[in-house]
Amino acid sequence: MATINIWKGTKRVVRGNTYKTVAYVEFDGECLGVCWEEYDSRGVETTFFRSSDGRIIVHQERWSRWEGEETRADVFVFPSIEDATDAFRWELEQAGIIPRPTLTLEEVDGR
Repeated sequence: MATINIWKGTKRVVRGNTYKTVAYVEFDGECLGVCWEEYDSRGVETTFFRSSDGRIIVHQERWSRWEGEETRADVFVFPSIEDATDAFRWELEQAGIIPRPTLTLEEVDGR
């Protein structure tokens, strides 16, 4: 397992100056996967980690390339992947960590 450093808090750039209120989180673990979305020069990057004690750490960064808009990062801690699924099912599926639900042709056709 590697030492992982992530941040939480806010960052904002105004007229070339960076204003930030951040705290850093450090733990031993491994990266399970990343889900990344972008729309209109804004986006969300959700990274999933498993800590050395088995907990699931979720780092979600909501970023913007627009001047004056803040970039915010949050850290969520769950006891297991099942607990994280309640809040982050779509992101876990997109990152390939849990399987996407699928139907057979018979289920779609109603037979």
